[in-house]
Amino acid sequence: MKGALKVWLRNEAEIEAAIAQGEEVEVVESAYGANEFILDFLKDSGLWDILTQMKPAMKKDNGYPSPVILGTVVMKELLSIGKLAGMGKVITDGKLMADLGFSLERIKAAKAAQKGLIDLGTIRNHLKRIPRAESANALYGHVGLLRAKRWIRGHQYVADAVELEVPYGEDFEGMGRVWNPKRHCYLFGYKLELLMNVTSTGRLRFIGAALGPINADERTLLEEIFGALETHLGQGKIKEIIGTLTLDRGYWGAGFLWKLTHVWGVDFVTLVRDHGLEVAQAVEGYCAALNPAFVPRSMRVSHRGRATRKKVWVCGINALPLRRYGPEARFKDWGEVNVVVLQDEDRHGRPRRRIYVTSLDAERDPFRIVKLYQDRWTIENHGIRHLSQRWHLRDLAGRSLTSIQARIFSVLMLYNAVKILEMKYEGRMEALHQRMQVRGQRSYLSGARLIIYGRRCYYGVFSGVRYAQALAAAAAVTAARRAAEETTEKVAIHTTRQIATELERLLREPDSTTKIAEFIRKLKQD
Repeated sequence: MKGALKVWLRNEAEIEAAIAQGEEVEVVESAYGANEFILDFLKDSGLWDILTQMKPAMKKDNGYPSPVILGTVVMKELLSIGKLAGMGKVITDGKLMADLGFSLERIKAAKAAQKGLIDLGTIRNHLKRIPRAESANALYGHVGLLRAKRWIRGHQYVADAVELEVPYGEDFEGMGRVWNPKRHCYLFGYKLELLMNVTSTGRLRFIGAALGPINADERTLLEEIFGALETHLGQGKIKEIIGTLTLDRGYWGAGFLWKLTHVWGVDFVTLVRDHGLEVAQAVEGYCAALNPAFVPRSMRVSHRGRATRKKVWVCGINALPLRRYGPEARFKDWGEVNVVVLQDEDRHGRPRRRIYVTSLDAERDPFRIVKLYQDRWTIENHGIRHLSQRWHLRDLAGRSLTSIQARIFSVLMLYNAVKILEMKYEGRMEALHQRMQVRGQRSYLSGARLIIYGRRCYYGVFSGVRYAQALAAAAAVTAARRAAEETTEKVAIHTTRQIATELERLLREPDSTTKIAEFIRKLKQD
């Protein structure tokens, strides 16, 4: 195997004891050594193992164990690096590579050669060889762990599809094309279907995903997710997990809505696709004949980033026919649905009417149906926007469908992990986000530190000040010993403050590792 791998145990006390006893230690500078909070959580919770245990379809490894290569991909995502070409930060950082098991000798050799410990081509080829079924197993194993730990709660879900456009090339495996009337051209790429667990407070977890060509039907992809969840979590779990499923108008279809309730046992809320549908005409006829009472309500809306309150009027109607007409104007009766009618005015003061279709009781609390749909729009768009902006969802990991899916599913799992951390350790995560903002970066791993390696497979993460204190303490012990043995000898000892100041200054200079090593050598000579 390329480069010896060994297990290093973190123990600052052992390193300080080694320094005090005058043992040889090795110093490696890291730009990301200060923050291990997220890595520790991933490893302690079992989420790291799920992320890194996806098995490639190959007879033998390509020089490195699969968990090591996939670990570099996890580090890349936590550093907010979208494309694989930007992984130089990961594979050249001694601390991150030591976390993955590389020996100090291998790290030093790569540093001297000014190259990374793993070739980028090796990482690309490895992702390409992870079967789609294997990355799906990881995702749903992740979901099973989250459910077991009760990190997924509530029964409110939404589904939405994201188009991942390929702006160049036509040799991406499995991509499709759709005509875009606004741009007057075909769009090439993929469609990613997402199933999300949400709450009214804004919490979001991704519990299912399906990847297909950009022209794939959202309903087919959603049923693929349902099937995968029942395969991995058990038959009948969809009915147990999902209480209400909110969908946008792109999922419209009488047969599909009927299947949601009668096959999968899921209640739904959606919006009428267009007012030419038979159910919309039934609503218009009902309102014209019976003139039902509309109840005024106040609803929170957002316009150009500003939240305001708006007055609306709602009315619930139960038991309207749900039919689908064929090409010969014959229809199939899919039973009955309930609807909520919302009346308001657009930005120009013109009256308008929206029709929400649901299997829930619409007459009892019609505004609840409206609120469910509004929550879907707010939470879902916020989550998907965060995936695109912070997690670079649209940066595809190569041209093979296997590598693209493996990377996307890893991002979804990491998104969930970070959101769980924000829920469990709100204070520490808030402090981390503040440090990220001050540095003007999105990386969850940041903060320069010195990584000190001892000869007994221990390492410690030290600030410049703490390392200086350890050196000063060791120097003081040595000086006291010499003073006792040779009273005439004068020993010059740098104070802790002087050493700390000098180390902090050296950390900010170019080629700081070499300069720090020279400074330490002089201290030892003194």
